Amino acid sequence: MRQHGSVAPDLGAAMFAPQVLREYALLADGERGALVGSQGECAWMCAPHWDSPAVFAALIGGPGGYAVTPTARFVWGGYYEDGTLIWHSRWVTDDGIVECREALAFPGDPHRAVLLRRVLAVEGDARVRIALDVRTGFGRYQMSDVKCDDGVWSARSGPLRLRWAGAPGAERTDAGTLEQTITVPAGSSHDLVLEVSEQKLPGLASAEMLWGETEHAWSAVVPDIGAPAAPADARHAYAVLRGLTSASGGMVAAATMSLPERAEQGRNYDYRYVWIRDQCYTGQAIAASGPHPLLDDAVRFVADRLLEDGPDLRPAYTASGGRVPSEEALTLPGYPGGAVKTGNWVNGQFQLDAFGESLLLLSAAGRQERLETRHWRAIGQAAQGIERRWTEPDAGVWELHDGHWAHSRLICAAGLRGAAGIAPRRGSRRGGDRAAAGIAPR
Repeated sequence: MRQHGSVAPDLGAAMFAPQVLREYALLADGERGALVGSQGECAWMCAPHWDSPAVFAALIGGPGGYAVTPTARFVWGGYYEDGTLIWHSRWVTDDGIVECREALAFPGDPHRAVLLRRVLAVEGDARVRIALDVRTGFGRYQMSDVKCDDGVWSARSGPLRLRWAGAPGAERTDAGTLEQTITVPAGSSHDLVLEVSEQKLPGLASAEMLWGETEHAWSAVVPDIGAPAAPADARHAYAVLRGLTSASGGMVAAATMSLPERAEQGRNYDYRYVWIRDQCYTGQAIAASGPHPLLDDAVRFVADRLLEDGPDLRPAYTASGGRVPSEEALTLPGYPGGAVKTGNWVNGQFQLDAFGESLLLLSAAGRQERLETRHWRAIGQAAQGIERRWTEPDAGVWELHDGHWAHSRLICAAGLRGAAGIAPRRGSRRGGDRAAAGIAPR
């Protein structure tokens, strides 16, 4: 590898303006997600958790970023490796072809994000500019205590610890960014490993080992979708859903926040949380293909919430099962056409249909023989929730004003019918499961 010094403008929105959303690739490891744009910029990542403040916030006009960008003119493209969220940014330049293989190390550590980037000189030498500026707290905290020991950088950003390997010749600019321009000889590669942690960092692992573990983990968790009607990209869809699903089993609605449904219409929200309804939809869709692990994840998360909260089931939770924080505005420019908001006002709503959706999910799991005793108790909790709160007004599927929405009550009726439909299938040994749930055997 040949190195060349370089100084460039600040990172973040000042250098990488927001792009149309389809031009970002999603990286995810179950505990957080990142978006990578066409210039090789990591324009969004919250760490260490889904709903933590962003460390890279260019997507919503904030500072901070992590870029690997060819120095020559280029045309951009890219692709995912089959059945994974391992992405290849691909640039055809004036001089050749450069790729950057990138992923969040998988499965994710709940306390530590590990972002892997491997520069590949596919045709000709690959000359790229590397720049890193971690800004925790939506840009509030710059990197501090920055030092390099044996070619590995360490630093702090607010409460988070940082470690960065692969850029031993980087220099720090006046703006605080670490920058280096390197040339990777044709046919070879160069690895970069960034770690962002809320705890003391473990011993340094090799990039080769981290890549190998990530490849193996993805191959183990994404099944062959063999249903006759399954679309050709079903494995990728499953990988995306798995990437959004945490160790708790909770699947966040999105990795992002404050992206407007329509410009200047006020409908932009923080979706970095788990909606019970969405979780149930996903589980039912998975069940239609087979008893795949994501079905068990959905059942576990929803059952846990029912057993903990019963008739007080909330419409949405954090990925760890906690309460969604209240909505709050931030003083950032935002994605064009939208304002920056964290938290979500769903935390003050009641949505009756969540009980019905939960029963439909658990019924689908029952048809796949995936229910245990505790799941039958959760069925009983959902049924009791419907009985107790049936006459109350709720916010409905579109989370509008409170009313007696027909959809909410129809879904509850469908859920009760689904649960009743699987009860007769239980054998004598499982009759105790029904009794524990308060469901009488027929």
